[in-house]
Amino acid sequence: MPQAATAEDRLKAFQGSWRVRRTIIDRLNSATVRFEGEAFITSVQFEEHGDLVSGDTTLRSSRTYRLNPAGDELVVGFPDLSEFVRLTPEPMQRLVHHCGADLYRGRVIFRSPDIWAETWIVVGPRKNYRSIAFYERIAI
Repeated sequence: MPQAATAEDRLKAFQGSWRVRRTIIDRLNSATVRFEGEAFITSVQFEEHGDLVSGDTTLRSSRTYRLNPAGDELVVGFPDLSEFVRLTPEPMQRLVHHCGADLYRGRVIFRSPDIWAETWIVVGPRKNYRSIAFYERIAI
């Protein structure tokens, strides 16, 4: 995120519309899945919509997170308000989230106010995949 005084200031800099491209390598099902869509960031929410393509199948897909600035950190939470991760001011961050027996290890790289990427390695009894996503601001 851009270096600014508070998480609230950094969140304001990222509000708007973003083009999203994601590749997911699913090792449990030996499949590669692609997602293309848009993300919308407001002062309280991150929302993503698009198409998930696996082979000949295309599914409409979406996800929503709540955003809550907390001092220098931005708390990213699920719709039920439980915490997912916390983002700090650093341009490159390592993230960890436990979901039951599944472990999410991520990295977020903020390259500029208009481009960022995130990668996840997810392992557990029900999941085994890697994903990489690229976000690019949609010019108004």
